[in-house]
Amino acid sequence: MGLSKTFSITGWRIGYTVAPPEMTRAITLVNDLYYVCAPTPLQHGVAAGFAAPDEAYEEMRLAYQRKRDMTCEALDAVGMTPIVPEGAYYILADVRKLGFRKALPAAMTLLERTGVASVPGTAFFRGETGEHLLRFCFAKEDDVLEEACRRIRAFSP
Repeated sequence: MGLSKTFSITGWRIGYTVAPPEMTRAITLVNDLYYVCAPTPLQHGVAAGFAAPDEAYEEMRLAYQRKRDMTCEALDAVGMTPIVPEGAYYILADVRKLGFRKALPAAMTLLERTGVASVPGTAFFRGETGEHLLRFCFAKEDDVLEEACRRIRAFSP
């Protein structure tokens, strides 16, 4: 289980696995090729996360739901159809209504005109699947996200 999403520590690559012994041996072999051990600050951060009261998770869930909804509303308002996530802090948005047929030109145009960065869906899907999608992260401080949403709403291709 990855803990970066559970504890809202984006980019921290730390987690655990529960598996039958025969799988655990194989997982350990692969894990040893990539990691010697998790850095001490990450271990302390995760320990603090495990010690947090249950209410902290509900507060975090509600905060992310609010951020998700705010971002989806901004994307939808400008013609990017969001695929509303149920458990991640990334939104995929369809850009075809804006006249884009390829994700990279859409991402670059949005960046150049608004300063808001996105990732072309082709970074996550093979073939044509990602060509009409952009990925947005809403795991941002409120003031940063509000400004990004304001800029998205003002976007015109």
